[in-house]
Amino acid sequence: MSESSTTPRTWSEPQSWLFVAPDLAAAGGWEDWLTKGETELEKLAVAAHRVLGEGRGAARSVVFANGAAGVWRVNRHGGLLGGLQGDRYLSPDRLRQEVELSEALRAEKVRTPRVLLALAMKDGNNWRQHLVTQEVEGAETVFSARSNPAALEAAGKLMHQVFELGLWATDLHPDNLLWRAEDQSCWLIDLAGAKRFPHPLDAGQRAARVDRFFRYYRKHAGEEPEGADALRESLR
Repeated sequence: MSESSTTPRTWSEPQSWLFVAPDLAAAGGWEDWLTKGETELEKLAVAAHRVLGEGRGAARSVVFANGAAGVWRVNRHGGLLGGLQGDRYLSPDRLRQEVELSEALRAEKVRTPRVLLALAMKDGNNWRQHLVTQEVEGAETVFSARSNPAALEAAGKLMHQVFELGLWATDLHPDNLLWRAEDQSCWLIDLAGAKRFPHPLDAGQRAARVDRFFRYYRKHAGEEPEGADALRESLR
């Protein structure tokens, strides 16, 4: 078994890989999660008894012993591959990359929930990937808040920020942005499959992400929200 020599929050074995946020890791005993992590997550989810989202597998609430509230998601392939592979991956790499990207974006002051725990476990020739991020309390999706112009405006500011940082987020749509009216903040969730270029997105790349964003409204709400044209123009 190997452990990070800098901060005691990552562990690995041939059949599993684990990342734990420093404040949780400080409690100790997390090495056991390498063998029974899926079971422990299920216990926490059953105890919390709260489903927080939908999409490729429902997100479920978990609360750790130190009181940290998290949202547990099992990574799943999207599109055609999703029907063939489901939640099976060839390695833990995609989960590792998601954690690293989240840490990098947070360092750049992007509002994206902190990763509390990431766990990949091998089952036969495939891996299952689990991610628990800190719950953004009091938030709703930007799609749910589509009648609120302030939510759309905040989403535009966040999108501009990540475009400038070179982020290409495959699932950048209004159900993967959270709006919290309490502090007028917008949060980016679900970085699975996202990548970051060493330069800002160019005009074509921005247009593709913005088109994806508003296509979601047309598909699921039948129309774009008020202010869509102005936001589209500002993000070119």
